[in-house]
Amino acid sequence: MLMKEILNDFEADWASIPALPPKFDFSPIKNKTFLICGQDTARCFAYSLLYFNDTENLGAKIIVTGETTHSLKNYHPSVLERNDFKFVNLDELQEISYADFIINGGACAASFEGKVQEFISEMNIQKAILKFTEKSKPRHFVLLSDCRVYGKPERFRIYSEGEISVSQSASPDSFATQLLRSIETICASGQKQIGFTKTVLRTGVVLGAFSKIISPLDSVFKAVANGEPCKLFNTENKLTFTYITDLLKAVMMAITSLDKDTVYNVSSKNATVSTGEIAALLHNVYGNQCKIHLSELEKERFDFAAVNSNKIEFCGCTPEIPLQTALELCVMSYQDTNKPLAFPYAHDGRLKTVQNILLSCLLEVDRICKKNNIKYFLGGGTLLGAVRHKGFIPWDDDADIMMLREDYDKFLEIAPREMSKGLTLQTFKTDKNCHYEFAKIRLDNTIFATVFSREHKNMNNGLSFDIFCHDKTANSKLGRKIHLQATLFFRAMVFNKWNKRKVDNGSKAVSAICNVMKNILPIRFSQWMLNRTFSFFKNKKNPKYLYDGMGRNIYNGDFPAYYLDEVKYIDFEGHKLPIPKEYDKYLRFLYGDYTQLAPISTRLQCHEILLFDLGEYNNFQN
Repeated sequence: MLMKEILNDFEADWASIPALPPKFDFSPIKNKTFLICGQDTARCFAYSLLYFNDTENLGAKIIVTGETTHSLKNYHPSVLERNDFKFVNLDELQEISYADFIINGGACAASFEGKVQEFISEMNIQKAILKFTEKSKPRHFVLLSDCRVYGKPERFRIYSEGEISVSQSASPDSFATQLLRSIETICASGQKQIGFTKTVLRTGVVLGAFSKIISPLDSVFKAVANGEPCKLFNTENKLTFTYITDLLKAVMMAITSLDKDTVYNVSSKNATVSTGEIAALLHNVYGNQCKIHLSELEKERFDFAAVNSNKIEFCGCTPEIPLQTALELCVMSYQDTNKPLAFPYAHDGRLKTVQNILLSCLLEVDRICKKNNIKYFLGGGTLLGAVRHKGFIPWDDDADIMMLREDYDKFLEIAPREMSKGLTLQTFKTDKNCHYEFAKIRLDNTIFATVFSREHKNMNNGLSFDIFCHDKTANSKLGRKIHLQATLFFRAMVFNKWNKRKVDNGSKAVSAICNVMKNILPIRFSQWMLNRTFSFFKNKKNPKYLYDGMGRNIYNGDFPAYYLDEVKYIDFEGHKLPIPKEYDKYLRFLYGDYTQLAPISTRLQCHEILLFDLGEYNNFQN
């Protein structure tokens, strides 16, 4: 059974590790064997590997080990029946011939009663793992640990990897601290004796919706979800939190790209806070539903050190999940809802207003196109929203339409004199400071600037609505490839000159040529060449293929022209708007299985807006 069929939305979210870099290179771990031991953090990583076996044809073989089958208590029964999954106990482990990678979950994020037998049991597991390591000679060994290894923290201190707290009080280190340090020590000793490469990942307090990882905040999440009062220990020190997605990303990168024989702290984004700040963050989102009373109870459960993760970030593994997102995910996991889970608080509560404005712009474009017999379709995420949600994707903050070349050119000519007051058509011809390859309709006297567009403050940066042209391309496979590469070349010339960046498209020769030419040629000339390239096959009769040269979908290549032959109308926010009759084929070309919702943690990932002002439209309603 596929993991998508086994996991719920929250589990699928972290198992798919949406925090991984785009086009992550799985090749170093394809068709490799993994030995995994440990508790729930290790199980989560096993789920990720199985997920990628299904979605990326990873071909990984997962072997899980433990003292007894009790180690499998939190595994889904369907997982145990998979051909790419196997459990062996410690005695059977020595019968396994090899593993390419060993992921040792150790005692990371585990809870303990403090019994001697727990310590003995964990040491037996570590000895068995090291014995297997000596025989197997794996490519790499990853040990998971957590911030309790630093010991009882001093007030105000945030610890780096090489720093260990020395308690000034008479109280001994906690059981967890002693166990975590012992595991790290025995693995370090084994590494010296046996000789293998090793990475240690130390997490903060691990959070994970439906991960079965027990955190000291679980009772708080459940209470907030149900609007019930609860108590939370008022910490003197700050704590660092790590959402499971960021931890799984760190494990994947430790295996594939991070420096070896190194210790890294792993945290989520802006995730070092006091429990008082946790209460405030939750109250900001849930209001009076959040009834947290800060108290002096259960102090021992919060004996975690605060850590910084500068080192792993410097090495290219940046955290992606903001703390507030992690907290919301955990609360949402306790809520009973059948609706598509989304975050209603995006853009400081202004997302619905943004969508209302964009809908008004859509209806204005629809009016102009109907009046002037111009064919257009909803495009991109707006088309997806129309089909899947009968309106905007609940967490989307932009709108797209698409046209064929003849209609696009006609619209650009007619729209400026037809549009209602307050709207401006923006192209590289109408705005000398703009060099987007597609057209936009901007709402005047507003600001909606992204990280990128903020750098071009002389350009109209109002709330925008995107218009893309899908152009004809060659009928032959070679011709389409040449047309695509020429488009990418001139797009790089324009974009990188505009943003004063070097071209680096993976080909050293092409990048070098492009960098020289972009410094020589005026940007207006490059833009003119780009548009000539777009429309090179403009007059071609009976074209078999189209391509989206202006948008991000260019990387999907070309698609059959008949996808955009005919129009059909569909409900969109209570209005009938046009989509391609062959919308199913077109959406599968763009997104694959578009019926599946995006990972939950990405549903609040609207554009990162740094300058945002709706001005007089602040309370706009249709």
